[in-house]
Amino acid sequence: MNDSNMQGSVVSRCDATTCRYNEQEQCMAGQIEVSLSGQMAQCLTFSPEDGLGDTDSQRPST
Repeated sequence: MNDSNMQGSVVSRCDATTCRYNEQEQCMAGQIEVSLSGQMAQCLTFSPEDGLGDTDSQRPST
């Protein structure tokens, strides 16, 4: 694989402001996993900033 072709996340904006990978509504996770259910997308990479609390994922805006 050619590293020069690597790109950051293609998520245009992330509304999960309590996620440890969210910096000013930008996803900083190197890679994310998304589950689709009907018209709803759920980010499976979501991880709370404090490492505590509910682990329900929030959906990123694409």
